[in-house]
Amino acid sequence: MKKLEGIIPYLISPVNDDGTVKLNVLSRLCNDLIASGVHGLCVFGSVGEFAYLTPGQKDSLLREVITTAAGRVPVVAGVSGFSIAQAVSEAIKFKNMGVDAIVVMLQAYFPLSEMQIANYFKSVASAVPDLPIILYSNPKYMHFEMSYAIFDQLIGVPNIQYFKDASGNTGKLLSIVNKYGNRFKIFSASAHIPTFVSLLGGIGWMAGPACLIPVQCVRLYELCKTHSYADALVLQKQLWKLNELFSTFHLVPCIKAGLEILGYDVGKPVLPLMPLSDKGKRQLEDILLEIRNS
Repeated sequence: MKKLEGIIPYLISPVNDDGTVKLNVLSRLCNDLIASGVHGLCVFGSVGEFAYLTPGQKDSLLREVITTAAGRVPVVAGVSGFSIAQAVSEAIKFKNMGVDAIVVMLQAYFPLSEMQIANYFKSVASAVPDLPIILYSNPKYMHFEMSYAIFDQLIGVPNIQYFKDASGNTGKLLSIVNKYGNRFKIFSASAHIPTFVSLLGGIGWMAGPACLIPVQCVRLYELCKTHSYADALVLQKQLWKLNELFSTFHLVPCIKAGLEILGYDVGKPVLPLMPLSDKGKRQLEDILLEIRNS
């Protein structure tokens, strides 16, 4: 199994209005990100609009990322479904296409018990035992919390190795570290402050902002890895302006608008999501200019 760590951007999904995917745009973005020093690439995260893509679009996008990466960095794919059967089928397909790891997300409609939630993650992991699994929790969108009872049921699944939490609750991460040590290695999300997560033993940052400011994100990770936290905090304060903008406007329109500003013809967000407002674009352009020129 490949080791995961560092800066792993959540890639956007560039799609034309007619539904065709912009493979050349995606390939160019991936090459540029790898040249900037990122440590992996992730498709079908929140930034990738996974909930709005067809199976055919997903196949085309993933195949392009795997081909472009060409083994230079690990490729991680988000797997999701309302049912276990949906998620298992997608996990097996993505494994056969050549991904190096999987982020498992649970889409929920009916309320589920802790045992049912744990069984979902366990079933997907067991279907691809030779792939590292990243658990993903986002209570705002997924309507459940990853409780200790869930972790306790998953601790014996060997390929469930990582946890990415988007709750924004840093205290929860510290509690998990205190209870489980490094059994579940932690990635920061956009909702967290990566420098603080690193202080808690976090191993990297999986998030959309790295699509826009990859060099700065890699620098932040390297400062944290060498425990240069005073310098890391200075840089973190600069980068956090971007996260603040995401909390004002929706994440996906911000990332896609930012890439358009930077010269990538990624297209509009997939409907029903809407593009960033003109006001938001002006604010975003100012922040990107400041960060990238610092």
